[in-house]
Amino acid sequence: MKSSNSEPVDALRRAQLALTTGDVVSARRLAKEALAAGTPEKDAAEARDILARTDVAWPLLAYGAVAALCFLLLVLVAVLRSGHT
Repeated sequence: MKSSNSEPVDALRRAQLALTTGDVVSARRLAKEALAAGTPEKDAAEARDILARTDVAWPLLAYGAVAALCFLLLVLVAVLRSGHT
């Protein structure tokens, strides 16, 4: 039977494995579990690093949305101008 001290470390190990295989959602969930379970400071820093590296880049998504909107406006202008000539 495992001791309760090894459970957070095991969750952190599984989080690293999930991140390596590309499963970001599971990696974030497992890193949060490891932090909530009270890992040692070195492991907690590693879990926080996993969470920081896999955070959503909100400014990048906003720039992408603006670019998509500009593209749609250009298509709309092209369609409207082609119908009147």
